[in-house]
This record gives sequence, C-alpha cells and structure tokens, in this order.
Amino acid sequence: MAYKVKKQKAKWVSTDGWRGYTQSPYAVAGSSDTGMWSDSPAPSKLVYEELKQFQSFLSKKGIKSQMKITQSSNVFNAKRWVVVSPNDYGKAKKLATQYLKQKKSETRFIHEAD
Repeated sequence: MAYKVKKQKAKWVSTDGWRGYTQSPYAVAGSSDTGMWSDSPAPSKLVYEELKQFQSFLSKKGIKSQMKITQSSNVFNAKRWVVVSPNDYGKAKKLATQYLKQKKSETRFIHEAD
C-alpha cells in the first residue's frame, strides 16, 4: 500500500524579529555557507565536504539526495540543504538525527533541518 506524502513548500525560518532563512522542502540537514573569504565562519569548501559526507551516509542506506541552496536575510550567508524525495523523508530525518549524534565531535557546520 502506498502512502500519500503531503507536499511541502519552502518555508521561512525566523531567527529573530526580522531575520531568518528559507529552508528547502524535504530538507533533512543543512548548514550556513558564508563563502570563501578569509574570515568566513562557515567556509563553502568545508560546508560542502560535511554535507557530501552526510549524503554518502544516506546513499549507503539506500536514500538518494540532492544539495540545494537557499537565501537568508544575511547577504553574506547562504543556506545549503540536503534534500530527499518525499517518500524517503521520514526515514531520512531519523537517519539525520542518528548521524549527527554519532558524528557530533567530527562535524562543525551541519545541523538538522527544522
């Protein structure tokens, strides 16, 4: 029996009264990306590598994913997301929680999607 998954839209995640970021639909993990400036707190290259490692973990569990980029209210900060299909969303969310607990000491940038 197939279950119908409710279609999601991109959502705004508020970090305070006037700031925040857009989260991709079916995102299970993400990170800020502040570019490759010398003072970037979340350098693109390191963020990309962490998210690719997580995608590899999902792939080994049979879940395909894509990386998406969205905007934030901070012109110097984009958001990168690992996005899965609606049918894999529930399983992938649980795996994201598991992965981040296991890799807590090895990751600096990646976080669960809200």
